[in-house]
Amino acid sequence: MNDETRKAWLITNHAPMNIPSGYENIKGDIIAVDRGLIRVRDLNLTPRVIIGDMDSLPAEELRRYPDTEIIRHQAEKNETDTELALIWCVQTGVYDEIIVCNSLDGRFDHSAGIIQNLIWLHLQKIPARIESQDQTLFFLKSDTLIKGKPGDMLSLISYSEYSRFVDSIGLKYPLDKLILAQHQSRGISNELIHKSALIRLEEGLVLAVFTRV
Repeated sequence: MNDETRKAWLITNHAPMNIPSGYENIKGDIIAVDRGLIRVRDLNLTPRVIIGDMDSLPAEELRRYPDTEIIRHQAEKNETDTELALIWCVQTGVYDEIIVCNSLDGRFDHSAGIIQNLIWLHLQKIPARIESQDQTLFFLKSDTLIKGKPGDMLSLISYSEYSRFVDSIGLKYPLDKLILAQHQSRGISNELIHKSALIRLEEGLVLAVFTRV
């Protein structure tokens, strides 16, 4: 199995109309998260598995996929449906990368919960990101290369008390020896000045929000 087929694409209930990667370019397994199955159908994609408590999914939608594995959970549970789908992806042990498709336009607490899930994946060194309509969210590695175009926006948010950078290349506001505190918004609205940017992080947990303009 090559790298392209080892990606898991989670289509959630709030999956946007399009994503930066382009649904038409998806290669890998489609994971339908509960009512996200309707979005999967609308996109003419084929789910590898359907996961959730199915409390908001009409029964006729499930009947459209008689040969697809369904993993049903109780409605009263600790985890969100998205988190359960992520746990399943990790437990299978076959995915090199996980992408969550979510507009982040629904309930703020659910959006914040997905970011918490990204932290869990990041600490396990599993590459993961959220793709909304125009934005991609992920946690920085020690060396992170971001590809885009001049004018694309990059915001950095520290999830550690303090995060320290070594330097950066290709950003309007360099990060050389920058210390970013958890309580500061200093890292918001940086810009790419080339087709790519390289960020070297010394220590800390930093969420990157990359916006294509």
